[in-house]
Amino acid sequence: MKYSIRKKWNEMRGFVFFTLAITLLWGMEFAFADFYDSPCNSMKDFVGQAFQWGAIEMTTFVFIWMIAANKYVFAVAYPLLTALTSAVAFFRYTMKVTVTPMTIDLTFTNDLTTTSDMITLPLILFILINLIAAIFIARWRFIRLDNLKWQWIHIIVCMALIYGIFHNGRLGIPVSNRLPFNIYASLNEYLGNKRIVADKRPAFGGKTTCGTDSIDVVFIIGETLRADHMQINGYARPTTPLLAKEKNVVSLPDIESEYWFTHESVPYIMTRADHNTKDRAYTERSFIDIFKRAGYHTSWISNQESVPTFIYFMKEADKLTYVNGGKSLYIYDSWLDDDVLPPLDSALTNGKSNSRNLIVIHSIGSHWWYNAHYPKSAARWKPELTSRVITENSRQQFINSYDNTVLYSDSFWHQVRERLRHRNAIVIYLSDHGENLGEDGQYTHANDTKEVRNAACWIWCSDKYKSRYPEKYAALERNAKKKYNTAFLFHSIIDAGDISTPYIDKKYDVFK
Repeated sequence: MKYSIRKKWNEMRGFVFFTLAITLLWGMEFAFADFYDSPCNSMKDFVGQAFQWGAIEMTTFVFIWMIAANKYVFAVAYPLLTALTSAVAFFRYTMKVTVTPMTIDLTFTNDLTTTSDMITLPLILFILINLIAAIFIARWRFIRLDNLKWQWIHIIVCMALIYGIFHNGRLGIPVSNRLPFNIYASLNEYLGNKRIVADKRPAFGGKTTCGTDSIDVVFIIGETLRADHMQINGYARPTTPLLAKEKNVVSLPDIESEYWFTHESVPYIMTRADHNTKDRAYTERSFIDIFKRAGYHTSWISNQESVPTFIYFMKEADKLTYVNGGKSLYIYDSWLDDDVLPPLDSALTNGKSNSRNLIVIHSIGSHWWYNAHYPKSAARWKPELTSRVITENSRQQFINSYDNTVLYSDSFWHQVRERLRHRNAIVIYLSDHGENLGEDGQYTHANDTKEVRNAACWIWCSDKYKSRYPEKYAALERNAKKKYNTAFLFHSIIDAGDISTPYIDKKYDVFK
């Protein structure tokens, strides 16, 4: 028995060491690209990242074993996969962006010149060096190592292991969101999004008209902002000084979010869904369709990841612009809403001042990791967060960094309003949900609490809009202190756009 095991080990030893060497090579060059700039200020940070890197290495080992089981498969697959992974790693190292469904979409939708501008000499050299090394490795494996016996059993077992890892939440999430496996995961999500967009949802019927030829309606989807951390709602800290100075602005401090996760909240907000008909979020079109029927040019500017639950609505718009499309929640570099402003300028210019424009801005707002979503110049309250491990920070650090995001958002909102001040325009801001900031020991928005349902909302209009629709503004002021569910948005924004349609439910309309 011992002799049999030793003999088997001697037969497999070369293959094991070969697979292990390739795994370490990929881990040090490719997987490391997603870790080198992650904040690591405590032992728990280090242990957490080491665990995630180890999970990726374990999965890589299984994957390399699978493709190396047959030398002919490895000779073809390994160089190609190395070249592809090298390209993604290059952009992660040099530009701090990675592959996402959005970057794949941009690659296919941009014109050839824009896409080709990304192909530079350093990129070519990086890919070429890795490709030459990969060809040498593939040749060495072809000459020196035989195919594994019962190779199909090895392949099937490896595929089962990889499937199990991908569908294990604790292991699957960090693995599928980082190199090299985020290439497959992003492509798979991109293709899934294409299928979702291809699904036919019935268009809204009935007579739809707009009472004006010149109007701008801007909807800012906020992220994780709770109403009670806004100065305008009585918060002790001056988190929204610019908003507080504005005229023609009304805050609605008692909006309850139906959900506390973005992927559920946004479809609910965009559609006719309400507490009793939640399925409409996944069977009907959004208010964008009604705006288009009323003669509006529609734009969606996204500063967040595209998500299957609301990609359909993003694609409803006449123009979709991704800002920071190469960012993911596993990149902790600066990710700011100011980057939305150039495409906003473009949308307003393309739409012209004498036309109807609907612009949806999906902001990054106060998303975790807070420190990435405001510049150093906006860090008014300190000490800030220092660790991604929640328990390594004090509650005050959480609140400080969170409030800094609100202060920065106030500046961003102001710049949006400035672009619309002399137009017939209205801006509606509604956060998708709130956030726990240490109440009862809870943080972020993993659990259902009154804090995570406390979605911030404010509405501003220009002087031209207010003078043209005084009755709408008066109704808004009357309704400001009422309690609404986030279902109000669909009906209210259509009315704000001076659109007549049978789909407005007056009980949800803050302008009635």
